Amino acid sequence: MVTRLLYDQRESEKGRFICLRSNCDYILRVRRDLGATGETLDSVKGRCFGCGRMLEESIECKLTGVPDEWSDNCLSIPSTVERRVPLFRPASSYPHFSLGFPHLDSLLRPFAPGFVAVVTGAEAQVVAELATFRAQLPLEVGGLNSTVVFIDGGNRSNPYLFSSFVQQHDLRPGEAMRRITTCRVFTMYQLADLVSKQLVPVAADYAAQLVVISDLLGTFNEPELDEREARRLLNSVEQGVNEVKKNALVLVTLVSPSSYDDTIISLADTAVNLTSADGIVRAELLKHPSKPRTISSFKLDQLLMQEAVH
Repeated sequence: MVTRLLYDQRESEKGRFICLRSNCDYILRVRRDLGATGETLDSVKGRCFGCGRMLEESIECKLTGVPDEWSDNCLSIPSTVERRVPLFRPASSYPHFSLGFPHLDSLLRPFAPGFVAVVTGAEAQVVAELATFRAQLPLEVGGLNSTVVFIDGGNRSNPYLFSSFVQQHDLRPGEAMRRITTCRVFTMYQLADLVSKQLVPVAADYAAQLVVISDLLGTFNEPELDEREARRLLNSVEQGVNEVKKNALVLVTLVSPSSYDDTIISLADTAVNLTSADGIVRAELLKHPSKPRTISSFKLDQLLMQEAVH
């Protein structure tokens, strides 16, 4: 049974992954695990039952609560899904990855699977969208020729910005969007559960060599949040990140300042803070395994218009 109605999670409801068409919020499938977007497309013949349009450019998944009375027939975990990559690959076996933007590449290198990179500041989301696009490019131009797992922790994903990067390289946005597995979370508990329990198998199923956790602390903003509880959840996040980085590059963004920023930066191999004013971005290297603190400046338009950077 397919329904358009979305529910807030209550104690009597169970957290489930809901696959839906983002433009009309029509629910296509409900699952216990995140699963593969391609399976959902195949199950509905690639077309939304709600608006009748093709789904290839607009399907997404959300972790949210569903009523207990929803049938478990919608929640079966497919037994035919096979992992596409081995559970372990040494970082040295992966190709070199580049953002194609020397001002940031010079700070973040080695920007490779096996590493965790943290980018902080208001412009961090631009880097997240750029990396998500660049990971799909061929190896010979600094890409990973890979799918991407994108966890949207603060509802900040920007498909228009992503499409802009794609179109600058004369690629097809629809095909590029299908290579991204996006999951939005709405609470810090959902984030911790997803990263600690679901992320490793999902990244393996999709053969994703890049995992983006956008605005990781975006849900840790409740005024009555108990610090001990926050630390417990962040410990779970840390465990999940340390596991998934064995087979993938992990990019974490922190958009707004938080009292837990230092905790996340401590997980990083490389960390850069971006601040902008009057169209100029100041990039400060906060952490690196071998480089001292360094500052670089560039125009925001240069970052947004990749074709202008050589």
